[in-house]
Amino acid sequence: MRIVFVGSVDFSLHCLNEIVANNGEVIAVLTLPKNLAGVHSDFVDLSEIAAQHGIPVYKLQKKITVPENVDLIKTLKPDIIFVCGWSQLISKAILDIPPRGCIGTHPSLLPMGRGRHPLIWALVKGLEESGLTFFYIDEGADTGDILWQEPFPIAIDDNASTLYKKIKSLASKAIQEFFPQLEQGTAPRIAQDDSRATTWRKRTEKDGEIDWESSTIEIYNLIRALTHPYVGANTYFRGKKVLVWRTQIPKLPSRSESKLNPGMVIKKADDHFEVRTGDGSLVITDYDFPEDHTISIGDQLGIKP
Repeated sequence: MRIVFVGSVDFSLHCLNEIVANNGEVIAVLTLPKNLAGVHSDFVDLSEIAAQHGIPVYKLQKKITVPENVDLIKTLKPDIIFVCGWSQLISKAILDIPPRGCIGTHPSLLPMGRGRHPLIWALVKGLEESGLTFFYIDEGADTGDILWQEPFPIAIDDNASTLYKKIKSLASKAIQEFFPQLEQGTAPRIAQDDSRATTWRKRTEKDGEIDWESSTIEIYNLIRALTHPYVGANTYFRGKKVLVWRTQIPKLPSRSESKLNPGMVIKKADDHFEVRTGDGSLVITDYDFPEDHTISIGDQLGIKP
């Protein structure tokens, strides 16, 4: 079964390794050059792992859907295409090439959570469960038949990094289970129930700004959703944009400071500080602030220049 693999992030690397480990015949890797991967904070160059296995690599300077790239894929004559960790939509011209179809991944329990940034949205929305789905790509956005799906729990102390580890672990399990079925032509195809579908929009830079007037849990969820490997939630301190990576919800809410402005620093220790929120407070434990700026009690966060 001749496989063309498409991807450009850490999750892509994990899936490619797993396919190779299961004796998949990967005949080519299509990926992005580093200069075009700026929007992917978890970008990984797949060239090294491909070289280790003698797999040709094609770094696409243009969208995968342009005619020259479609022609390239046709010349490779794949039986199946795996698309893992790739944000560009796959056109019908490409879908029509491999006789066994194109397999994509989506870190949600499709049809719920179609669309953009599913891991981030799951945390921002405070969901207690999500999942990983492998599906047959069609012309819609995350609408194709399901090949494999499994849920995973989201704990209150989970964040983007821990969820990323969970989906990589599930991806290994999935490929080990369905890869022999794909080769034998016995893999399942389960139609999605569109009546249960939800769609999440593309997030913008503004979505990453901390609104200190929001509730403690809303701010906590935003920060854990945008921590590594993503770009980090941001706020302003003395007119400069700064990043917040990790927080804790205090066991004892600071009720006596209820009249203070949201965003005000109300407590300070050597390695953390506590900030007033819309309904309580939040302890900031990991952050990137300018070295020449020292946080003090009474400082106000969130004021733009």
